[in-house]
Amino acid sequence: MYYFVNTSINPKKSGIEHAEMKRLALFNQHQVPAKMVTRFFSLSLHKTLKDAGIAEANQINLFDYLQQSSDFKPVKLTIEDLHLADDLRIEADGRNYIVYQRDQLLMRVNTFANTQKQLNNVQYYDQKGKLVKTDWYDTRGFKGLEQFYTFDGQVASEQVFDPDGNVVYQTFHMPDRQSQVQNSLYRFVNYHGQDWSFTGETAMTTFFLDELNRKTPGAVFVIDRTYELAYAALNMQTKAFKVMHLHSNHVNDPAHPQTATLNFNYAYALHNLSQWNGVIASTEQQTQDFVARYGSKPATYTIPVGIVPDATLKARHPAWKTRTPGKIIFVARLAEEKQQDQVIRAFKQVRQTVKNATLDFWGYANGDTGKKLKQLVTDLNLTDSVTFNDYTTDLTSVYNHAQLAMLTSRAEGFALALLEGQAHGVPQVAYDVKYGPRDIIRDGQDGILVPVNNEAALATAMIDLLSDSDKSQAFSKQAYEDAKRYGTDAVWQRWEPLMAAAKAFYQTEGGEA
Repeated sequence: MYYFVNTSINPKKSGIEHAEMKRLALFNQHQVPAKMVTRFFSLSLHKTLKDAGIAEANQINLFDYLQQSSDFKPVKLTIEDLHLADDLRIEADGRNYIVYQRDQLLMRVNTFANTQKQLNNVQYYDQKGKLVKTDWYDTRGFKGLEQFYTFDGQVASEQVFDPDGNVVYQTFHMPDRQSQVQNSLYRFVNYHGQDWSFTGETAMTTFFLDELNRKTPGAVFVIDRTYELAYAALNMQTKAFKVMHLHSNHVNDPAHPQTATLNFNYAYALHNLSQWNGVIASTEQQTQDFVARYGSKPATYTIPVGIVPDATLKARHPAWKTRTPGKIIFVARLAEEKQQDQVIRAFKQVRQTVKNATLDFWGYANGDTGKKLKQLVTDLNLTDSVTFNDYTTDLTSVYNHAQLAMLTSRAEGFALALLEGQAHGVPQVAYDVKYGPRDIIRDGQDGILVPVNNEAALATAMIDLLSDSDKSQAFSKQAYEDAKRYGTDAVWQRWEPLMAAAKAFYQTEGGEA
């Protein structure tokens, strides 16, 4: 069994989640057992899985595991299922309800949006009208969580329930000496007939990973969120093949990979490098830099996170004339490290030459970055030609209508969006940063690589491609061809050396490869 270990699966996914989903599809295609593993509690996890097209059998969550609810069949719960006493007064409040006992507020019953009043949560109040407890319902139709509150409205304790109403988990929140709330105790209740207490989320995660390993001997754990999960994985008590996945640059200064300080996301893992059985880098360039600094033990495997599905490679290519003239897209989180502000300033220059040029951003915003970028667009008088779009799961039409795609990150691990754009025949302009753009874009053939932070060169490249239809069409044709380098067969071959090493690890007495 291959476990791809993450913290959560959210409705709006980062590149790591998209990489895991592509990897999962690849393993399914080759009939090798694999699951996405998460540890965060989510009452809407299974709705998120369904919306993303992830089969429930292909994932396992810590709390699902405790609840034994992975295959629970959804039911509908409404206020009628609360069986409230006949003498209570129930008043409608939009799609929700307010419940009174005589004139005393007793509870608020809230329902999920866009459902036929399916229960979301029930809030309970004391005689003074203070909130004392909330019952939260899983989107599948059972009470999954109960929260109790302190006098000042802080969560004091929580309980998680299985679908039969049994408590399977508890956590208690206690103030420290500075009166700041902290999680002081995590508790599995009646797990295999015994209660288990943990002093932190990391210890609880280690226990969970060990339990998975006991149930599936010979498992391989690929740690995709290194900062959050490396400590838990490296402190497992059971014999396991553990792999660190480098999803981004492992150093802070890409120009000096041998001497630069470490990216804090990987610092702990790299300081304990000898405890790993392998490291995955997404590009040959990163592998070379990593091995030059750390040597060949443990082995470093070059495995692209980007995978172009067979259906995409076989899909009919839209005619160039059907693409929207002048349309430029930028598919990525709105984040400081993506440097979308530089594209906006370069685009100001582009508009002076290419009058019909438009710029569309696709992705959710981190922090206040979206607000800052929108203000920049306003300040540069570009509101009529720059559009901000939220995260979407349907990017095919976005790519198929674009004539140019951009990426201006200060650093990358692979640049998944570049490969997706390439697979849809979009010419691309990107900063030549480590790592990813040079492994995907063939400079001067299917796109243009620009010196990092050179906004003038960025604008020149954009104008060059938008002003030369013949050149853009030639780049588009080559992009379709170049995407084949990352087809399912090619990427699967990259996994085979790691899989062979994992097999040898478990066949060797004492667990040493």
